[in-house]
Amino acid sequence: MAPRIAVAPLTAKGYYEARPGDVVLRDDLFLLDVRALEDLHSDLGHIHQVHHLPLAELDALDLPFETPIVTVCGNGFESRKAAAALVAAGFTEVYHLVGGMIRWHAEERPVAKVATHRPAPRR
Repeated sequence: MAPRIAVAPLTAKGYYEARPGDVVLRDDLFLLDVRALEDLHSDLGHIHQVHHLPLAELDALDLPFETPIVTVCGNGFESRKAAAALVAAGFTEVYHLVGGMIRWHAEERPVAKVATHRPAPRR
């Protein structure tokens, strides 16, 4: 099956690299911010409708296998780690947001600073 973001290049680690313009205003992607909770309420804020889970807690989640996941962090470093971990766990369509929230802000994309969603724990 072709990736939903056709312009996102596939990396050697098995995840795709998406740009802010690739994901803004899309409702068919599961946005996962892996920063610390206080970072979501910083000046950078977070993407609307993002799900929040710190990187260290990724293995305790029941994430949707059928929905493409986009990992997000402040600058792109932690989201690359999260994307690689999700691919290693068997997820097939995983994207990392290149440049993270710093790039999102630089491109003047919409941000929020209110509560986020937290994925359900694995049962």
